[in-house]
Amino acid sequence: MFGKNTKSGQTPLPFAQVAVLMGVRLAEPIIFPFINQMVEELKVTDNPDRIGFYSGLVESVFAFVQFFTVYHWATMSDKIGRKPIILFGLVGVAISGSLFGLATSFWLMIFYRCLSGALNGNAAVIKAAIGDITDESNSTEAFAMYGLAWTVGAIIGNSLGGTLSHPYEQYPSLFGSFSMLETHPYLLPCLVAAGCTLAGFIFCSIFYQESLPATTSSRNRRSFSLSMLASPFAKNHKRHLSTASLVSEAETLVDPEAAAREELLGGKGSTDRDRAGSSGTGVVREGRDGAWSIWELLRFRKVKVMCGTYFLSQFVQAGWTAASLLFFFDRYNGLGMSAQAIGVVMAINGFWTIACQILLLTRLRNWFGISLAYKILSVGWPLVWVLLPMLRNVLLATETSLPPDPVSNPNGYGPEVYAVDRRWPTTVCVNLYLSFVTLVGMSNGLLMVLVNFASPDKTALGAMNGIGTAAGCMARVIGPSLVSALYAISMDGKVLGGRLWWIFMAFMSVINFGVTLLIERDKTAAGLRVEGGDGVGGGNEEEEGAVGVELERVGWDEDGDVDDEQTDKDRRTTT
Repeated sequence: MFGKNTKSGQTPLPFAQVAVLMGVRLAEPIIFPFINQMVEELKVTDNPDRIGFYSGLVESVFAFVQFFTVYHWATMSDKIGRKPIILFGLVGVAISGSLFGLATSFWLMIFYRCLSGALNGNAAVIKAAIGDITDESNSTEAFAMYGLAWTVGAIIGNSLGGTLSHPYEQYPSLFGSFSMLETHPYLLPCLVAAGCTLAGFIFCSIFYQESLPATTSSRNRRSFSLSMLASPFAKNHKRHLSTASLVSEAETLVDPEAAAREELLGGKGSTDRDRAGSSGTGVVREGRDGAWSIWELLRFRKVKVMCGTYFLSQFVQAGWTAASLLFFFDRYNGLGMSAQAIGVVMAINGFWTIACQILLLTRLRNWFGISLAYKILSVGWPLVWVLLPMLRNVLLATETSLPPDPVSNPNGYGPEVYAVDRRWPTTVCVNLYLSFVTLVGMSNGLLMVLVNFASPDKTALGAMNGIGTAAGCMARVIGPSLVSALYAISMDGKVLGGRLWWIFMAFMSVINFGVTLLIERDKTAAGLRVEGGDGVGGGNEEEEGAVGVELERVGWDEDGDVDDEQTDKDRRTTT
């Protein structure tokens, strides 16, 4: 499917470059499988119901620090290039990830996660790089591959985190002589993850070709020496073009029809687009290094809507990640699964995620369009929260609790405790549930495409992804911490019978779906035709390299909207 023209006129996917970015994303470490167990063993709290609260804080501080730094990394990549920022981020991840395995207190865990968040802006920069090398006809496939990289990384990370924890006790024949691994039982998976990150660094430095268009401050990029990072085999990357893609290397990666409408109707966005160049050609605006400020971007309605959508979507997803792992681990109110068992079910689900990314994501885009497919998938999040606590009912109905501990519970009045090994009915239901979550979670891949389409100018791709990622970071700060706190409050005080946490998140999921309705329907750019030049940095000398774009009044009604019936009739006539 990937790298081929699946339909007439579709721009070929630059598979090699996307594959390199996939390798970079694959190298990011995963610590989730053992985070709850690590908090418990460090004796951060004596109350088992509060373990999730503290583990949520550990991950939230990463996103909190990244909220303040990711936009600056992203805008810097708009100036000096994507490659140096990506490489620096990989080094930061490798160092901070290794140190995390050496943490012997809760505050050291907090510090190392803060360090990781401060040094790594790759979440935004990689998505901007994908926007550089794709257009609206193939961006979904590229982000599907990006999602595959994260999924494969999750499979590897969950497996490593679950199976390599406590190697001194689990594998005495191999690691019994390493007393350091007894003192630091989670060091080995962190070191292995750091090794994968360093491999990604080498892979990127050799094979990745700078993707930032030549229209964005090439002088600044030349002043930033990349001689130590440049590949001897690198060639100037040229983006594949087709008459159907309608987007050249110098043009903006936005919804073409919406941009055309702004120009024809003289809408609010046209003034800003004129500042960027003639008719959205991507010529750098006058001003400081041609950079877009956050306030300039937030003048666009699409950007505002996308920031709100991104925040709520990441709030719900990050909250689910924290709550589900806590619920799976909780011995008294959840499923009581071990870190190893959690890692296994997550890894198994990863293969289903790969199948969904390959087989379904692009088809959903083709069937419904990007925005409608995103809205349809977002409907499933309230149901995700409603189904999660029902897994406990399956456990209670199919398994027998352990006898009360005569030491800790001599009267036998404490909560029921079950063995850490789940029987097949519970295991099957957990995997079916995770499969459904995977289907709903495909909305995240479509959201990344929508963020790039909301960018008002090609030179703003890094800044736009920086804003989106910053909004997502704040959501990941609030979401896990809030849902973990609500979980503890619900279980301690039996608020709403212990249901407060998932009822609240189901309500937030409904609000998330309501905000998705504000996203404009994506339409085919029927009225655009690229003329002049070869579409790659050349063209009309009178426009100083800008690509001339002629707007054809094809099927426009009196309100300035595209008349879909007339457009379809013209298309059939042409065919």
